[in-house]
Amino acid sequence: MPENSECGRNAAACGGESGVRIFGVSWLYFAHPRRQHLVIIARHTIFPPLVWESLASIHGITLRWLVVATVNAVYVLFYFGLMIHFDGVGVCAQPLDVKELERKLKKDQKAKEKEEKKLKAKQKEAARLQVHGNAQAASDGDGAKKSDKKQKTKGVTDENPEDSIDPDTPAGQKKLLAPQMAKQYSPAAVEKSWYDWWESSQYFEADTASSKPPFVIVLPPPNVTGVLHIGHAITVAIQDAMIRWRRMSGYNALWVPGMDHAGIATQVVVERKLMRERSLSRHDLGREKFLSECFTMDEQRSKAVTEAFLRLSKEEEGLGEIIVATTRIETMLGDTAIAVHPQDERYMHLHGKYAIHPFNGRRLKIICDSLLVDPNFGTGAVKITPAHDPEDFQVGKRHNLEFINIFTDDGNINEMGGPQFEGMPRFTARTAIIDALKEKDLIRDIKKNVMKLSLCSRSKDVVEPMLKPQWFVSCDTMAKQALEAVKSKKIEIIPSQYEQDWYRWLENIRDWCISRQLWWGHRIPAWYVTLEDDEERDMGSYSDHWIIARNETDAILEAKQRYPEKKYQLDQDPDVLDTWFSSGLFPLSVLGWPDHTSDLSTFYPTSVLETGSDILFFWVARMVMMGMLLHGDVPFQKVYLHPIIRDAHGRKMAKALGNVIDPVDVINSISLDDLQKKLEYGNLDPKELETAKEGQMKDFPNGIPECGTDALRFALISYTSQSDKINLDIKRVHGYRLWCNKLWNAVRFAMSKLGDQYMPPAAIAVTSLPPICKWILSMLNKAVGKIVLSLEAYRFSEATSSIYSWWQYQLCDVFIEAIKPYFNESEEFESARGASRDTLWRSFGNVFLDLKEPEWTNDRIENEMEIVVDIVNKLRSLRPTTYLHERRPAFVLCRCPATAATVHCYQAQITTLASVSHLKILAEHDPIPPGCATHILNKDLSVYLQLRGALNAEAEREKLWKKREEIQRQHDALSQKTNTSGYREKAPLSKQDEDAKKLAALLEELKVIDEAESNLDANN
Repeated sequence: MPENSECGRNAAACGGESGVRIFGVSWLYFAHPRRQHLVIIARHTIFPPLVWESLASIHGITLRWLVVATVNAVYVLFYFGLMIHFDGVGVCAQPLDVKELERKLKKDQKAKEKEEKKLKAKQKEAARLQVHGNAQAASDGDGAKKSDKKQKTKGVTDENPEDSIDPDTPAGQKKLLAPQMAKQYSPAAVEKSWYDWWESSQYFEADTASSKPPFVIVLPPPNVTGVLHIGHAITVAIQDAMIRWRRMSGYNALWVPGMDHAGIATQVVVERKLMRERSLSRHDLGREKFLSECFTMDEQRSKAVTEAFLRLSKEEEGLGEIIVATTRIETMLGDTAIAVHPQDERYMHLHGKYAIHPFNGRRLKIICDSLLVDPNFGTGAVKITPAHDPEDFQVGKRHNLEFINIFTDDGNINEMGGPQFEGMPRFTARTAIIDALKEKDLIRDIKKNVMKLSLCSRSKDVVEPMLKPQWFVSCDTMAKQALEAVKSKKIEIIPSQYEQDWYRWLENIRDWCISRQLWWGHRIPAWYVTLEDDEERDMGSYSDHWIIARNETDAILEAKQRYPEKKYQLDQDPDVLDTWFSSGLFPLSVLGWPDHTSDLSTFYPTSVLETGSDILFFWVARMVMMGMLLHGDVPFQKVYLHPIIRDAHGRKMAKALGNVIDPVDVINSISLDDLQKKLEYGNLDPKELETAKEGQMKDFPNGIPECGTDALRFALISYTSQSDKINLDIKRVHGYRLWCNKLWNAVRFAMSKLGDQYMPPAAIAVTSLPPICKWILSMLNKAVGKIVLSLEAYRFSEATSSIYSWWQYQLCDVFIEAIKPYFNESEEFESARGASRDTLWRSFGNVFLDLKEPEWTNDRIENEMEIVVDIVNKLRSLRPTTYLHERRPAFVLCRCPATAATVHCYQAQITTLASVSHLKILAEHDPIPPGCATHILNKDLSVYLQLRGALNAEAEREKLWKKREEIQRQHDALSQKTNTSGYREKAPLSKQDEDAKKLAALLEELKVIDEAESNLDANN
């Protein structure tokens, strides 16, 4: 708390401020100099008011809150004459003024009454609809009567539906909750309003002056082109889990979001929109107007990009050229040679000779090239077009050939193609050239040939390779640094299997072309000087005429210094930088680089980079290379790569298939009609639209049900165990939505049993608790440990499994069901009832992942409960499917005293959990009651459920036979192992003893099965 604040000054006056952790969160306390007590206030928590009514013990000093009130949403605590205000941010202490207090309480009461009147009309209508719906669903049949009878039997009182409707929360304020929890979980109602309050409370803000260790994640920038997809959701889910856990664990946590300008994709979308809405092209508007009307660019990011380009240019990154392949006949207009294989006898007499081009008379040298030419393919003679084919480009470099570009930027034949074809579109020229060759009788044959044809992934046009001056980044030195960073574990890649991809890419890296022929993006900060006496006037003709500068003013100044007394024209390169260039600077630029900011010094390098495995090279490697070169350190310490999401059938998600899922639709629900309307608003052609609609009808015939944010995030994180791909099934997500309803009911049960007057103890005396309470706390402690270890190891799926297992199989299925009999108001269970409340409070109210209680761990109780749960499950499995809800007598046969003692201790819990009418414990020689279904757990333990006339003797024999077969197989396998040559010489004595005991136990179990079969035959 700042000392210069009012609260800070008051705290200091009270004798000093200190921090402590209670219930797993940070609290603030200070001592009053004239009184022997402490005042303790929680900071930045969302605990209910009953927290303030708790008893606490710190350093042996007892604290008791005597009065708790709320004045204008500010907690007021009275303690021995001091009035303490708490507003979630700070505290202040002052002498108690009773009159002032009464005035504030009256004012608060009036405000509350006014708010209630406003709310009443709204709630009345909602309640009327809810009651009407419930009545309609119940109808007039026997079901309603049975339901009413069941409710009365359980002692459930009627609830007023109005009491479970949350009042409206003013924007930015802490959520206002209804007096009681609703009967059904509603994601929209539960999740509403919290985020605004978290943001307004500045819970997400990190502090550069904090002494806490930093934990930093930068969010992979999603494209700015449209709606989110489920891939964004898994990224956010994983990162949200990491950042919240670290913040709760005491880190100075910073999560930086971003947005990728997505050059090509964004410009295409904007141009289509412009044409659709205004019938204009970007050329109609012109570059400046097009950019100013349609785009904005963040100034700090532009500054960082320009600075990076300048610094890289000083690292001797040079200008180069790149082309893309084509083998189409129209490119012959740019041919400058013919290549043959040096060993091909057919053409040896032509080595070093020249052929004459049929259209322009150009002399084409016949060269020998064993790397390119396969003498067994085609005619064995290959025309060479260095300016329009990547392999020909390399041949041209090897043989010092001329590079002739025959295309304009619009795809038409230029003047270099000759007057006969100049101005023709490329495909028109193709036909014209074939016709011209036929006229010259120079075509000998035309055959169909399978070939690779490069198509634009967006427009589907045939890609036409052309020679263009381009900017390249030399990556050799940077790649070596990035390789060493991973090899030395300065950067850890998780999962480690992707390290080999990292090595393969960076060990074979090529120079990185960063020029893009677009208008939208970070324009290249390079200006070309065309001198008055230059022979070549095209931009880029002279590589030494480029000027790299931060802005045009600096470029003009340098041009004047470089070319004094000369006339020239200065033009900026029209190209923009590759999207990955600016994205590669993201960890630096978001923290203020190139300026020396406190954010940069505090939070760089970041902690974890979480992204998809598909951009490990495109984005991750480039961030590492540029971070190390420009700032001298790696940009992050760990890289976690999540799997790529596919649809339930394993197909890549694509709009044309109709399987792209918007996470907002999963959260809020969407009908099939609305899903298909979304497709219609897109840019699919009619055929693709029809295919996409058919796909949606097949996969989502009833639309997508409401799942909520929590269920979606939990499901996505649980999927991360699937290595490199996730086959996402919305049914699984909805399954977690139903599980959330189970958690909701569990919390609702706990709140109803705690009651409004419950006061949690300062500490729980575990030794005095009933065994079932000791067990759930021990399992909770173990679950917390497993979750922490899983999170630290980035095994997020294992963390979700631990959470699910504890909630579902231990808390809900066992503990809550086992303690229900304690709350029947019997005096016999008064002590157990109180212990159960304290255990519920500790399990629900204050479970924090950084808080583990070693004294809670109880291996003995866990082993006992493992036996109990096994007995319960086996008894449940014996119930006939036609009589699932009928309670029947059960028996447990214990053949050793220790097992008998355990069953006796938990006899009541077994009876409750197994839903049997009563449970009798049998000794080894007690007779087995007739008409019982049997399950043999092990040699010491068997369970029986009396089915009377419902017993199927043949089914029981079949079950015992299968059990015998299983045990016999285990015995034979172990016996064979122990009798193998060298076993007694090589196996440790401890292992031999263990195996001998297992063999003896298996033989005993076979005897038990014999007895069970004999009893079955005797009684049936």
